[in-house]
Amino acid sequence: MGQFGIVLGQLVGFGIMLAVGYLCVRLKFYGITALNGMCSLLINVLIPVLVFSNAVDGTDRAQLAANWGVMLVTAVMYALLAAVFFAVARLLRLRGSRGRIFQASMVFGNAGFIGIPLIMALFPRSGAIFVALMSIVDQSLLWTYGVWLCEPVAGGSDVGGADVVRRRAPLAVRVRSLLGRFVNPAFIGVMIALALIVAGVHVPGVVLKPLHTIGSMATPMSLIYLGGLFALTKWWHVLRRYELYVGMVLKMIAFPLCLFALLVWLVGALPWLPVTHDMIETITLVAGLPTMTTIAMFCGRRDNMPDYAVGMVLVTTLFSLLSLTVVSAVVF
Repeated sequence: MGQFGIVLGQLVGFGIMLAVGYLCVRLKFYGITALNGMCSLLINVLIPVLVFSNAVDGTDRAQLAANWGVMLVTAVMYALLAAVFFAVARLLRLRGSRGRIFQASMVFGNAGFIGIPLIMALFPRSGAIFVALMSIVDQSLLWTYGVWLCEPVAGGSDVGGADVVRRRAPLAVRVRSLLGRFVNPAFIGVMIALALIVAGVHVPGVVLKPLHTIGSMATPMSLIYLGGLFALTKWWHVLRRYELYVGMVLKMIAFPLCLFALLVWLVGALPWLPVTHDMIETITLVAGLPTMTTIAMFCGRRDNMPDYAVGMVLVTTLFSLLSLTVVSAVVF
């Protein structure tokens, strides 16, 4: 009951931050220009700093070796999510950008802004190392596979504003474009952090402290940004999309509970696996998180069905106040 109370308290705080962002825009304290600035600041500064500082804080090669089970279950979770929602998108006959954005919305949960505060509150001793190791897998996939899913797609009945039929580019151009997806602040931050950990380089506390302060701004600003988008975008059109309801029930309730049961069974059947019960509880919560805010940012900067992506983020975030409560009540 104690852990359930912690989750519930965090969710109430998230709801308040969303309401503050909504009211600020409704009261005309700021508008779309300020929100665009927040988006740029989050993607290029706050998220990379948050990921880097969490990854290198107190993490060394010994901890990496002792807790690599977190990376294992994180990779398993993402592999299952990608496979399940690729199949669901095909079964629901979602084509073009609509199908890709649906997959991105269901695969990538808001681990950075909602997951990290929950994990740190639930597991004050081991939460930091869990976050660090999960971030390596999470951010590497988000800023590569996630970026690719949010790119405009030519063809299909549901395409973004930037979708046009293009001639097939030369191989060199396509390779350069593919590699360019890896060159972004967050992915570079993950790779630098991993290199420092493997090399045994310790980042001084006098440097980490201001980085943590900067990174801690990411969660409240992200939720305030989301609340502002809620007031400005035509997000309600996504309520007409049948895949939203299928996706929310599968991704945010059924999948995490099934994953929890699967991991508990696996650890019981294979006791030599380096996976603890705390790791299983952590990844269960992460599996049920709402759509990552960055997905809406990726789509917005390419004008690729931005209202659809924003709607997915907003509705799943609101639904998470209920779904995470249900999942937490079962797990804890």
